[in-house]
Amino acid sequence: MDVLIVSELMTGMLAIIGTGLLFMLATSRAPKALHDEIALRVERSIAAIHACEDRHTR
Repeated sequence: MDVLIVSELMTGMLAIIGTGLLFMLATSRAPKALHDEIALRVERSIAAIHACEDRHTR
C-alpha cells in the first residue's frame, strides 16, 4: 500500500475542509430569507422587461 506524501495529504484535507465550509455556508441561510431574495430579483427582472417593452412600443 502506498503511503500518501505530505502534499497529497494536505491537498485532500484542504479539499474536504473547503467543501465542508461551502456546504455550511449554503445551508446556513434561512430558507425564508433566500426565498425573499429570489422573489425580489424576479420582481426586478420582470420590471426591467416591462420597461424595455414599454420603450419599444412607444
